[in-house]
Amino acid sequence: MRLPNGDEVTAPTPVWGLDIQCEKGTNLSYGPWADRQREQLFLFFFPQDYQTMKVFIFIASVPGEIRQVQQFDVRLNILAEATVDILFSKLIMRDGKQENQTNAVHMNVQRGSYFEMTLPWTVSDDGYVTKINGQFLHVDASSSLNYRNLLEAETLDYRVNVHYPRVWNHHQTWDLEFNGCKATYHFLYAHKEFFQDMIEDWSSRVPPDLLHFVPYSWNFIIRMQEFELITLANGYNWVDCEHQANAHIAFCGELFDLRFTLPFTDFLPETVLLKFIIVGENVDLSLFLPPTNTSSNIITALSRNARLIEKEDRPKHSFSSEKWRKFCKLSSGWVDCWHVPELQLSISYTYHPVPPVGPSPQANVSTPEKEELLLSPIRAPHRKKSPMEIINNLTPEQFDPTSVTADCINVDLRITKPSEIKLYGSVLRMFINLKDCTEQYPPCPTVALDRLIFEMNKRYSETQLQVVVSPLILTTSDDPNHQRLSAHQHLHTGFLMLSGLQMRGDAMFSAEERSLDEETLEYAWLVELTVGTLSGKLTTPQLQNIITALEAFVFTVEDAENSLRHPRPYLYCYHGTPQPQCPQTTSEHFCPTTDTIKYKMVRASLDGISLNLVESGTILCFQMQELLSDPLIGMEAAHNFGTIVKDHNYALTSHTHANIRLLHKQRFFESVVGPLVELFSTTNDIKTKSCVLVAIASLLPWLTHIVLNAHIQKLLPVLLQGLYTSDFSKIGEASINMERHDARCGSETRLSTLTTLASLLKQNASPAERHTSTLISFLMPLTTYHPLQTVGVKALECLAALVTLPVSVILPYRNEVSFFTAEEV
Repeated sequence: MRLPNGDEVTAPTPVWGLDIQCEKGTNLSYGPWADRQREQLFLFFFPQDYQTMKVFIFIASVPGEIRQVQQFDVRLNILAEATVDILFSKLIMRDGKQENQTNAVHMNVQRGSYFEMTLPWTVSDDGYVTKINGQFLHVDASSSLNYRNLLEAETLDYRVNVHYPRVWNHHQTWDLEFNGCKATYHFLYAHKEFFQDMIEDWSSRVPPDLLHFVPYSWNFIIRMQEFELITLANGYNWVDCEHQANAHIAFCGELFDLRFTLPFTDFLPETVLLKFIIVGENVDLSLFLPPTNTSSNIITALSRNARLIEKEDRPKHSFSSEKWRKFCKLSSGWVDCWHVPELQLSISYTYHPVPPVGPSPQANVSTPEKEELLLSPIRAPHRKKSPMEIINNLTPEQFDPTSVTADCINVDLRITKPSEIKLYGSVLRMFINLKDCTEQYPPCPTVALDRLIFEMNKRYSETQLQVVVSPLILTTSDDPNHQRLSAHQHLHTGFLMLSGLQMRGDAMFSAEERSLDEETLEYAWLVELTVGTLSGKLTTPQLQNIITALEAFVFTVEDAENSLRHPRPYLYCYHGTPQPQCPQTTSEHFCPTTDTIKYKMVRASLDGISLNLVESGTILCFQMQELLSDPLIGMEAAHNFGTIVKDHNYALTSHTHANIRLLHKQRFFESVVGPLVELFSTTNDIKTKSCVLVAIASLLPWLTHIVLNAHIQKLLPVLLQGLYTSDFSKIGEASINMERHDARCGSETRLSTLTTLASLLKQNASPAERHTSTLISFLMPLTTYHPLQTVGVKALECLAALVTLPVSVILPYRNEVSFFTAEEV
C-alpha cells in the first residue's frame, strides 16, 4: 500500500506462535525417551518424501487472498522458581538380571529463564534453519551420582541453529553454543561414564543404513566468563561424598573458550578427525587441602607469609585477589599456585571407528570385506579364500596389533605470555617461588626461564618423551635486615644459571603372553639427562635459603602421612593376574610385579660447574674441570681438593660456626671422583693428567676404606698410571710461581698415593691381581727412593700386601724380585 507521503509499505506477515507462562511449582522433564516420542510425532505429521524441497516464492499480500505464514514461534517463560530434569537410563546387571537404571541431571532455575524455538515455514535457496535459544538464570545443577555437585552459574545462555538443505541427504549443520557467566563446574572422572551413558541412550538405536544415511556435523562452542573448573585430587581417585573432606584442584579465570566439531559426514569412515581448541585468559591454578590433611596449615601459612620479589629485586605482591570467586575463595583455605595471562590448548585426535554392532555374521566383517562377499557371486571364480574363511581362521594368538593402523593424538599447549608459578610441592613450571614462613626470613628464591618444551610420542610398543628447558636463572636475596658495607652491596643478590637441560625418556612395551583385553607390559625404562653448564655466585646464607626451600618442597611432595590406601588390596604380577592367584606364586614369595622386573637405566652428563661461594673478602670457587686444566693455577687447585675434606683445627669446624653435616667427606668424594677419572681418561695434556693425579691423591688419605673400596676398581688404573709416569717427580715444579720449595710436592704426593695404595691392598688385594706385573715392576725401584725414605717404606708395605694373593699369581715373579734384591745388595 502507498502512504500519503508517497512511501510504499508492505503489510507484515502474520504471526503464528505459542506463548507459555510457567508459574509456581513448574517441573520440566525431558530426555532420550521423550525425544524419541517427539521424533515419532514429527515423522507422523511430516513424513519424509525424499524429494528436493521447492524454494518458497514470496507474493505480496493481495486483498482477498490469505496471507502467507513464514514461521512458527514457541516461547516458554518461567515466572517463578522451577526445576528442569534431564532423565536417561542405562542397562545394569542386578541379581543376574538386566534392569534399567534411571539417571538424571537435576537443575533449579530462577524466574526470568526462558526458552524460544523458531520453526521455519518457508524454504530458501540454501534450505531452512531451525533456531532454538534460551537462558537459565541462577542455575544450580546436580547429578544423580553420590557426589551430586555439577554446575552453578549466574546465567547460562544456549543457542542451537540447525541448517537443513533442500536435498534430504545433503550435508546438515548443527551449531550449538553455550555461554555461561560466573559459572562453577565440578568435574569427576565418573562424569565421563555418566555423560557417555546419556549420549548412548540419546543416540539412534537404528543400525546405520546407506540408503537412509544423511551426513551432518555438530559444531560446539562453550564459552564462560568468570569461571571455576573444579576437580578432585584425592589419591587413587577416592571421593568423600559424606563429609566432603576432599582435596581439590581448580582452574579459575576470566575467559574459557572451547570449540570443537563432531563430523558425521561419511558412512562407516575409515578414520575420523576431531579437533579441540581451548583458549583461556587470566587463568589461575588453585589448590585446596581439607582440614583433615596435616599439610593444610603448612600450605596456608606458606601462602600467607611468603615474601616474593620480581626479577628487578623489587617486592612483589601475591596474585591479585580482586577476582570473582564463589567456591575457590582464599578465605576458605584455597591457595593460588599458577597464573597464566593467556594459554591455548589444541588437541587433534584421529581415530578409527569400530564397526557397529549388528546381526551376525556381517557385523563382524569390515566394509571392504562386505563388498567382497556381496559381489563374489558375479565375479569369476578363483581359489582365494573368502573373507569369512580368513576371519574364522584368525585366532587371537595369531593376531598382531601392530598390523592395525594406530589412532593418533596430537596435543599442543602454548603459553605465549609470561606466567608465574608458586611451588607447593606439586606445581613446577616457568616461574618458581619457594616459600618461607615469616617476614624475618629472606625473600623466596625465584627461577626464571624463557621456554619449556615437552614432547611425547606414544605408540603401541614404545613411548618416547622429551623435555627441553631453555637457559634457567635462579635468583635469591639476603635477609633485608642483614646490612653490608657499600663496597659489598653487590653480594645482596645471588644467582645460579643453568645453560640448558634436556631429558629424554624411552619406555618399551611388549604384548608377549598378554591377551587383547590386557594392557601391554612395560619392560624397560631408559632415561638420558643432559645438563649444560651450571654457573653462579652465592653467599652461604643464600645457599642455605635455597637448601631450606628445597627441603620444604621435598617434604610436601612426599607427604607420606596423608597418603590414602589403594582400593585394591593386592598387586598384579607381570602375568596380569593378582599376585595371590598367580600359579607362579609360592609359599616363600609372590610372583613379581612389572615394576620389580622392569629394566631401568639412567644416563646423565654435566658439561661443567662454575660455582662461586662468596662473602665479604673471601671466595670459594668450584670449577673442577676448568681449574685443573689451567696451566697457571691447575696444580694449586689440585692440592686444595684435599682441603675440603681435610680435618682442620682453625677452619671449617663447629667452633667457627661451620655447618658440618654427616658423611660430608663421602658426599664430596662421590661427587668429584667420577668427573676426575673421566677427565684423566679423556685429556691428552700431561700437565692436566698430573693435576688430576694430585687431586685424587690429596683426597685419599682423609677417606675411610669402606668408601675407597667401592671405587677401587675405578681408581686403581689411575693410581698405577700415576706411579708409572716417569715425570712424576717434577709435578711439584709445575706448581704456581715455579718456586723451588714446591719441588718437594712430587715426593709428598707420591708418598700419599703409596700410603693409600698400601692401606687398600692390606684390606683387600684381590682387585690388584690383574695389575700385579705393573705393581711389582714399579714398586721395586721405589724401595730405594732417596729423596724421601718413607716412600721406600710404603713401597715395601705394598709389596708385602701382594703376598696375600694366590701362589699361582705371585710365584712367577720370584726370580725378578730375587734378582733386583741381589743387584741392590
